[in-house]
Amino acid sequence: SIRPIVRYMLLCEDCRTDFTSPRRVDILGLLSNIRSVDDPPYPLLYHELCIFVAMTECRGEGQVRIACVYEETGQTVFATPERRIAFGDDPLEVAGVIFRIRDCLFPRSGLYAVQLWYNREKIEERPLRLR
Repeated sequence: SIRPIVRYMLLCEDCRTDFTSPRRVDILGLLSNIRSVDDPPYPLLYHELCIFVAMTECRGEGQVRIACVYEETGQTVFATPERRIAFGDDPLEVAGVIFRIRDCLFPRSGLYAVQLWYNREKIEERPLRLR
């Protein structure tokens, strides 16, 4: 099956769409590292993680979800439910999808992979390091 091509996958603190121009998205607080300031530092409950994904070659509809995997063990530490997205029929159109994941529980420090799944196939991932 034809799968979308991910142009951007940004991990951030917040994504805001402009109500006067809905195709405009402001990305706030890009994330590649999270440092725990809690005592004890882990497990860490992170209030909200936002992921902005921009894709092309999108046709019809599909199921998308985000999963976060602890690299050392391969354990999925949290995931979103599958979400049906209707893309339309123009493969040149850039489709933007925002995920907001609340109360993310990171069990320990180390390297995590934030993964984008499309129709039960992993199509992209980004590293997230917790210290």
